[in-house]
Amino acid sequence: MLTNDFPHNVNRRSADRASILVLFCVIAMMFNALSSVAEAAHPEHPFSLEFETGAVWQSRNQIQIPDSSAGTRFALTDLQGHGPEAQRRVELTWNMAHRHSLRFVYAPLGFSGTGTFGQPVRFAGGTFTPGSPIDSEYKFDSYRLTYRYLLHESERWRWRIGATAFIRDARVELRQQGVLASDSNVGFVPLLSSSLEYDIASRWTALLDFDGLVSTQGRAIDAAVKVRYDLTDHWFMTAGYRVFEGGVDNDRYAFGWYNFALVSLGLRF
Repeated sequence: MLTNDFPHNVNRRSADRASILVLFCVIAMMFNALSSVAEAAHPEHPFSLEFETGAVWQSRNQIQIPDSSAGTRFALTDLQGHGPEAQRRVELTWNMAHRHSLRFVYAPLGFSGTGTFGQPVRFAGGTFTPGSPIDSEYKFDSYRLTYRYLLHESERWRWRIGATAFIRDARVELRQQGVLASDSNVGFVPLLSSSLEYDIASRWTALLDFDGLVSTQGRAIDAAVKVRYDLTDHWFMTAGYRVFEGGVDNDRYAFGWYNFALVSLGLRF
């Protein structure tokens, strides 16, 4: 996925520092503005907690580390297959005021499997021979904090826009007959964020949720289309489809595409 790694040239490091500084300045101004909001009416249920599960398939997972002649580009799906694997996700939303909300998301993602390569592969300092079994593990866990502002509201429609602080904890590991190579990476990137809701009928709502950003070094896109049914004023459930796609191309090359069939159960309180 899109990363702000700690690369080897000064210009990229400066850009990383600048983006982080800008984001923190925006967050500071946001909270300063919210502290002075004279909004007497607060949501009846300011918090919602949602647990999501389902199945995930990896359509693509291309890796080359390092992204140079010292590394070989390969497909992790050759070792792990395409799935499906069980997936889970947790979201906690705080509606601070009618138009202002914060959301925290924990979204772990992982695949593992054993397979063989058809050619020698060099990865993270290790060399793996063709034809012999290779054990592989892939992890891409993400932690996100999102601020959204209710830009438009009508009888049926609600449109929110905002920004997400995205932290990812990624790791790729290969093992073969005493050879072990692993690459871990923790990083931060700011994303744009938006959501759209449409009330289909009483208790039924269509949802579009988006976090994403495209840059010269890569991209990250997490988009979901869901239908929500309100079981009661407190409990709700959803079902839908999510796509998580993106990657990075700098001193590392890593691009993945994941498709999710999902259901969730939520509580407003």
